[in-house]
Amino acid sequence: MADWIYVLISVAVAAFVGGVTNHFAIKMLFHPRNPVYIGKYHVPFTPGLIPKRREDIAESLGNVVAEYLVTTEGLQELLSRPAFKKQAEQYLENLLVRLGASELTLKEAALRVWEPERWEAAKSRLADTGRSVADRGLNLLWNDLGWGDRLLKDLLPGWNEENRQRWSGAAAEAVLLAVEEELLSAEGQRMLTKLAGDLADKAGGFLGTMAAIFMDEDKLVRKLTPALVRALQSEEAKDKVAKAIRGKLEMFGEKPAAELLEMVTGTPAQEWLSDKIKQLPLEKWIATAESVRISSLVAPWQAQAQAALPSVTDRLLALVVKGIPTAMKAIQLPKLVQEQVQKFPVERLEEVILSVSGKEFRAITWLGVLLGGIIGLFQSVMIIWVR
Repeated sequence: MADWIYVLISVAVAAFVGGVTNHFAIKMLFHPRNPVYIGKYHVPFTPGLIPKRREDIAESLGNVVAEYLVTTEGLQELLSRPAFKKQAEQYLENLLVRLGASELTLKEAALRVWEPERWEAAKSRLADTGRSVADRGLNLLWNDLGWGDRLLKDLLPGWNEENRQRWSGAAAEAVLLAVEEELLSAEGQRMLTKLAGDLADKAGGFLGTMAAIFMDEDKLVRKLTPALVRALQSEEAKDKVAKAIRGKLEMFGEKPAAELLEMVTGTPAQEWLSDKIKQLPLEKWIATAESVRISSLVAPWQAQAQAALPSVTDRLLALVVKGIPTAMKAIQLPKLVQEQVQKFPVERLEEVILSVSGKEFRAITWLGVLLGGIIGLFQSVMIIWVR
């Protein structure tokens, strides 16, 4: 055989072996995907490297992502950048503008997020939560903060001598005006007529008989009414009634709020308040709120909200930055990445890797051909030279 033919065949065979070897080496990264057995004998190198070491790869990838790619410091630094703050502020401003121009009602907006059944359930939970929060707030104020044991004068703002006089005067005028209106009403006139008749009947004896004969009850009431009205409108009556009310206020001001409320309702104060909280028509209020347009809620405050956006954005980002370490611990990023990688199908993983590195893998295969050819050439030349 001619030397050049021998060299050509050696180069071709070595190049073919090198290319096939590299090609199968790359394939063995993914194939076979399951262990292969011949009888009870486990065929070596099955399954492929990536299927066999999937758990180790997932764990390593999780650690790499948590320690080098998505770190607490990196996220905090990202959120602290002026560019990110500007984007966040712009997003909030656009959201505010959209809400201010929105024609949607609260219900329509909610139904874009939830299904009708879930929205009805959410309304029911909201009402129950509202009552629960109100009841807990009552317990906090009444027991922990001791509002039930605090005196009325300590609970009411502006409790001083000047205000008590003003309150007493206003209350006295209201009481006397109500009495006057009642006396001048048809019902009040009938009451006075009945009172005059009762007085004549109770007089008894000769005087009572004469009064019954000669007294005209209607005429007496017509004469008595103006006198009573003048008495009710007099400053003396106002002063006396105001003084009496002021005295009661001073007395009530020295009593605990719980005692006063129990005195008025006839039921222990906290029990009465809890019962009233349970009776709050929260479902009705929520149903009324459903028909309110979002724009009507946002528009009156839109200008002030836009002016406050920079400071609001700063505070929100500061809160997020502060909460990142806790959030990172809570989500357990390495474990999360590990679980997701383990769930990732090997077939899909192979597609992803080949789509990214397909050219490089083909280059490796051709590099095997080249190196095999060089080795075949070198080997054949050495054999010919030695021979």
